[in-house]
Amino acid sequence: MKFPSDFKPYLLTIQHNSKKPLTKWSPQSGGDGGRNWLRRPDHFNIAVVLAPFSPYFVLDIDGEKGCKNLQRLQMTYGKLPRTFAVKSPSGWHYYFQYHQGIKRSIGWLAPSIDIICHGYTLLPGSVIDGKKYEVSEDVPISIAPDWLIKLASNTDKQIDMPAKNKTAVQYDGEDYEFRVWRARRYVEKMAPAVQGQGGHTQLLRVCNVLVHKFRLDDADCRDILMDYNARCVPPFTSYKELFRKISETRKWHG
Repeated sequence: MKFPSDFKPYLLTIQHNSKKPLTKWSPQSGGDGGRNWLRRPDHFNIAVVLAPFSPYFVLDIDGEKGCKNLQRLQMTYGKLPRTFAVKSPSGWHYYFQYHQGIKRSIGWLAPSIDIICHGYTLLPGSVIDGKKYEVSEDVPISIAPDWLIKLASNTDKQIDMPAKNKTAVQYDGEDYEFRVWRARRYVEKMAPAVQGQGGHTQLLRVCNVLVHKFRLDDADCRDILMDYNARCVPPFTSYKELFRKISETRKWHG
């Protein structure tokens, strides 16, 4: 395993053929120095504990879908700088210097793209099901571009993701999953339905967004609507009644 000269990691020993720590671990406990891995590198996996213990975070790209979505991000916001990168069994890990405010997120920037910090990630030398983690870019760890810092620091706000012709609702069938992701983020920012304060009208607004703005099928509308319902005051206790709003929206505006 080889690190760039500026890489001073907190190491953590990981179980054989696994991503689980060898001993009990929490984000507040730092690493164990990789002691067991140093004794048996042929048997254990090894991880680096990221920010705040190490001054780095990782942009985790998972598979072809993640690569495709990363390309969209770069076409909209700008290219990533060259930085220390690792080829994982399922994708790529790009290391960047940590910036205050960056938050851990799973699939928020785009489907199959994660921000890893306040946790750990496997390092080169680790093996999962016979597939190795290997260094793909042996260069110093770069400062993250401003656009990535901004997006990764504002996961509680609606992110304007790139889309065909700059409009999310123009996605075609092959991008349907991406459209579902956009719809979920959009509805998360909509006000809850409150009884006695136009709650019924607000619920229909949400259904209209799902059915007509993002053109989702009933199954995905129901899934997102259930999450939205948890914020309503009070929540609908009958899912049958809740889901009927979807069919009503299709009938009234179809």
